[in-house]
Amino acid sequence: DFERDLKIYIFETMFQSNENFQLVEQDLDALDFENDRIYRHKVVRINYTTYDLRRNQDSINPRTHPDVMVLSPPDSIHPFTYGRVIGIFHCNVQLKKTARFKAIRHHRVDFLWVRWYQYDLNYPSGWQAKRLHRLSFVDSKDPSAFGFIHPMDVLRGVHIIPAFHFGRTQRYLSSTSIARQYEAIMPSGSRKTETNDWKFYYVNM
Repeated sequence: DFERDLKIYIFETMFQSNENFQLVEQDLDALDFENDRIYRHKVVRINYTTYDLRRNQDSINPRTHPDVMVLSPPDSIHPFTYGRVIGIFHCNVQLKKTARFKAIRHHRVDFLWVRWYQYDLNYPSGWQAKRLHRLSFVDSKDPSAFGFIHPMDVLRGVHIIPAFHFGRTQRYLSSTSIARQYEAIMPSGSRKTETNDWKFYYVNM
């Protein structure tokens, strides 16, 4: 449920200091999108510091350069999590006064809609194994397959390499899904929206 999940994310961004509150439907119903609109953008630019302490910038475009890295949760066995940006948005919201929340007249929220990769835990990887980390997409039927993040949570863009040897699959996401935004380069040099995924990918380090 895109709208419901987005509202939950917006509450989390507006009330970051209160991590333990449990939202109920009345809270979500009190949150309105101004003019019933969400605004879409083509590109988001991410500033980051390079390994030699220089400043640089990545341009993230869901159709051409969509892959990003973020910090993993503290309990994760890997320091970074990888995702594919499938939408860049902002919206303006209003919150009506409820029993637990004060009214907010105008609040802008910038967010990225992301499709998450997961590590192949059966594949030894990393510096000790002398292998690149191997990923696959989370199955779209899994509740954690998609999510919302703030652009400031993105560390930088990342180069994800298809593992061509294993071939392609439609197992993880329907070929007609709106989440399919990436345009692969064809042998002719033109671009075409992908209708399937590679079974595995490698993280270029």
